[in-house]
Amino acid sequence: MAKKFYLLVFLFFISQFRSQILDEYPKNQDFYEGGLASFYKEAHDYLAKSNAKECDKNEIYQPRIIVTKEKSIKLIQDSDPENISKNKCAYDLAKELIKNLEKWKPAEVKGSQFGAITEFIIYPPDLMADYKPGYNALNFVKYAKYPSGFKEFQKEFNLNFRTLFRDYQIQGVINLEFYINQKGQISDIRIYPPVDNKAFNVDVSRTIKRLSKTWIPAMYSNIPIKQRVAFPVRFTTTFTETPTGDEN
Repeated sequence: MAKKFYLLVFLFFISQFRSQILDEYPKNQDFYEGGLASFYKEAHDYLAKSNAKECDKNEIYQPRIIVTKEKSIKLIQDSDPENISKNKCAYDLAKELIKNLEKWKPAEVKGSQFGAITEFIIYPPDLMADYKPGYNALNFVKYAKYPSGFKEFQKEFNLNFRTLFRDYQIQGVINLEFYINQKGQISDIRIYPPVDNKAFNVDVSRTIKRLSKTWIPAMYSNIPIKQRVAFPVRFTTTFTETPTGDEN
C-alpha cells in the first residue's frame, strides 16, 4: 500500500486557536475595512494630500505587518536590508501609510478577534500619478513558478520529506513557510507552530534547501517581487499523496 502523505499547498489558512497572532488572515478576510481597493484608494488619497514625492518607477516594496486585535500596526523587521536600500523611497512611503491609515481590521475566527500577519504591495507610480479608481495591486501580479511545473515540485517535495516525516514520527499538522525572493531563490524558511525538536527543525530547513532550484520569481508589472509560499502539512506515520491546489 502506498504511504500516506497529506499535503495542502499555497496559502491555505490553518487556524491557530490558541495563538493571539495568526500567521495569515482566514480565507476571504481582508486586513482593511472595505477590502484592498479601499485600502489603496485611501493610500492614494493620503499620498496626494501630503504631497508625497514620486519614486523611481523601478522601486517597489512589500511591507509585512501585524494587525493586532486592538487594530494597531506593528511593522515586521525586513530580513533583507539590501532590498530596503534599493527601494528606499517606496519603503519610506509604506511606513508613512502604515502610521497614518486608520481602518485596519483584525482577523476573526468563530466570532473572536485575533491579531494577524499580512503583507501588501506598495508600487508608488500606481498609487500616485498613475492611480486609477478600483486599483488593486494583486491584479497585476504574476505568481512564482517552479521551473518544471507544480506537479514536478509536488513530486520532489514528497520524495524529499517522506523519510523525514517517518523518522521523526511527528503526528498532526505543521506549517512550512518560505519565500521565493526576487532572484527566484528560496529564503526565510520557517516552521509554525514551533516544533520542540531542534534536530527536526534543522532537518526540515536542510530538506527544503534541497529543493532550491531557481524558481521563476513573482512579477509585478515586469518587476520581480518576493512571494510567500506556505505549506500546511498534515502527516501521520503512514503517508499517501493526495491532489492539491493549483497545478502550474
